Amino acid sequence: MPTKITQRTLASIEATGKRKFIRDTDTRGFLIEVSAKGKATFCVEKRIKGQASAKRIRIGDVDLVPLVDARQEAKRILLQASQGFDPRHAQVDEDPLPETLLGALQAYTNIKQHSLKASTLNDYNKTFSNCFSDWKSLPTRQLSKRMVQDRYSELLAEKSPAYVNKAFRNLSAILNFHDITPNPCDILTKKNLRVQSQPRNRFLSGREIYDIMQVRSTFKVRVANILLFFMLTGLRKSEVLRLTWADVKEGQIYIRDTKNRKDHVIPIVGLIGELLEDRRADNKLVFGYTESSLRTAVDKFKARHPLKGDWTLHDLRRTFSEHMNLIGYTEQDIAVANNQSGHGVTRKHYLAGQLAKQQLLKKMYTDLESQYRYYEYDHGGQVRKVPENWEPV
Repeated sequence: MPTKITQRTLASIEATGKRKFIRDTDTRGFLIEVSAKGKATFCVEKRIKGQASAKRIRIGDVDLVPLVDARQEAKRILLQASQGFDPRHAQVDEDPLPETLLGALQAYTNIKQHSLKASTLNDYNKTFSNCFSDWKSLPTRQLSKRMVQDRYSELLAEKSPAYVNKAFRNLSAILNFHDITPNPCDILTKKNLRVQSQPRNRFLSGREIYDIMQVRSTFKVRVANILLFFMLTGLRKSEVLRLTWADVKEGQIYIRDTKNRKDHVIPIVGLIGELLEDRRADNKLVFGYTESSLRTAVDKFKARHPLKGDWTLHDLRRTFSEHMNLIGYTEQDIAVANNQSGHGVTRKHYLAGQLAKQQLLKKMYTDLESQYRYYEYDHGGQVRKVPENWEPV
């Protein structure tokens, strides 16, 4: 039923009890499909270059799409089809943009759940809830640069610069993932609005190490064992808290689910072995602390045995690195002991095989224990490398 499709054509459409097609004489391949009940839909019918038969592609409802827009879209599809491009697959493959910022967050965490750690995904949810909860229903494309600037300033009055920067890094990553361009969060960098926080450089002195060792040996405070374990191994809090007795076997401790996704095996030498509690069932935690119970125990330890300044558990990892460097180990050696991803010399000489790494770690842990013992017998004294051939008396 070829005819030039006009507004009058659209007005004359009615139900006939059977399906029919109104084909346009001006734009060949452009047509209207009318159902038996009179529902009309703009369509394009064209054989795609390289395929045997013609394909019919629906553009939209006649009542919703203006005729001029439908004709323009039809011409675009016809051109693509003549070039061998199938628009149907583009419609399927292209990911629709989430309607709201909360939807964008949920889509991001759902897709990334197999490539990012659960703790990282949880951090995205926490920062969004703490900083952008009132934006949950905000349309994704409606977030403006001005809104970003204003919220950044508001949050700085309540939270630390490091936390605020992290929250906006997370938000920016979500928007980049969904190809939101321009990304409104980029305004913070372009206008140099980010407040740089001072990196923490706190580590325990020789005297403070002496104090903790004295508390352990004199008062038998249980939490002192795990504190010394952090200081002797350089492990992260999450790595130590997850340790079960199944991870301790044959004179070694197996650290799994690490930050860089590489298993880390440390030898049990000297004081490290003494710090481990009595062996229990394989599924039991080695130190028996959860994150909350450890926080409570550390707070009580700080109250009863205060050091000169406040400190965190991550400062104990820094203590490990600083005193390893004091006794002569290089940055590459310490990177291996910290299980950090490395390149060049580190990877070539140490990460090529576990045997070389195990021998290095045994020596490092033994030397660090001697340094700590020196602080203990010297009452903290002057911070300097333990003298050659020194032995406790």
